[in-house]
Amino acid sequence: MKKIIIINYVVLLFSVGIITYFDYAKYSNLVNGFVNTVIYEIKKDYPDYDESKIIKLINLSEYDNTLLNNYGISKSDISVLYSFKNSFIHSLFLNSIFIGIISLIFFIVILFNRKKEKKELDEIVEYIKDINRGNYDLKLTNNKESMYSILKNEIYTTTVMLKEKAENELKEKLSVKDSLTNISHQLKTPLTSISLLVDNLCDNNVSPEIQKEFLEDIKFQVKNINYLIIQLLKLSKFDANVVVFKKENINVKNIIFEVLKYVDPLIDLKNINIHVNGKNNVSFIGDYQWEFEALSNIIKNCIDYIPDNKSIYIEFKENNFYTQIEIIDEGLGIASSEVNHIFERFYKGKNSSNNSFGIGLALAKEIILKDNGKIIVSSKLDKGTKFKIKYYK
Repeated sequence: MKKIIIINYVVLLFSVGIITYFDYAKYSNLVNGFVNTVIYEIKKDYPDYDESKIIKLINLSEYDNTLLNNYGISKSDISVLYSFKNSFIHSLFLNSIFIGIISLIFFIVILFNRKKEKKELDEIVEYIKDINRGNYDLKLTNNKESMYSILKNEIYTTTVMLKEKAENELKEKLSVKDSLTNISHQLKTPLTSISLLVDNLCDNNVSPEIQKEFLEDIKFQVKNINYLIIQLLKLSKFDANVVVFKKENINVKNIIFEVLKYVDPLIDLKNINIHVNGKNNVSFIGDYQWEFEALSNIIKNCIDYIPDNKSIYIEFKENNFYTQIEIIDEGLGIASSEVNHIFERFYKGKNSSNNSFGIGLALAKEIILKDNGKIIVSSKLDKGTKFKIKYYK
């Protein structure tokens, strides 16, 4: 804005100067022409007459026209000369007044702009001070296109980012705190159990059969702790954003049968019927090893909460937009109040088993999201649960 005002002011001064110059040139040409005419007329009769005296006579003619009359120069001729002179002086006077008024307006505008800029700058300084004091609940509503307005908008954008960052850091701290609390709780139970079993083993009165039973229990608890630590390490990789996913074509039928082969001992133990339905060429793009982990956790979750001799149905299909896998069990179901929480870390529902840590489904969701997918769960108590997974193309 200031640059535009200065440029306009300079252009205006230049224009007035050009006009004044041409007025002066016109006046000078008229005066010189008149003087040359007078000198010419006088020198016709008086060749030796000094030109400087003629010019002096013209300058004094306002007071003594009779001298020039003697040389054939009338009073009207002199009047024309002085009208030219007065016209030029008048024009010069008006131009000077005009320049003075414009200059005054220019300096008033500049002063006003400086005052306005100072006010805006002071507002920005106070705004930054408020941010430094931790007050992020400030808004800038000035949308005018000026240098300071753009700066204000950038500061507001930065403020929003800082606020979000501060909030996210606080959430992360709380999340870490909650995670450590949950991990401590999850580890406390098996460690306490192991400690009690070891104390009992140290008793010399324990029979060999009981000792073997205690050792089996300790082995089971150590296995649980090992599983928990492995799952937590996997989740920590996602939190640290250091997991690099491969992009490979995964045949759905092949990976499903690999997962079923992996959990086959659990299936046989509970005599569960597995029904798989889908075309052989259905596929999606993802990381095979991580998707194997995700699908294993989901199917194992279904097996854990399904009564013996029940069925699990696995169906898959694809279209131009996504590949879909549905895993449906005839299990105990999940209460509506718990459905929205089952993917939260360390969440354990009312029907959760003692061996559940509440991290398998959380990890499964992280993996599926990483491969441009989403997972939705729906359930009815005593009817079963459906996991619907979509991998978008």
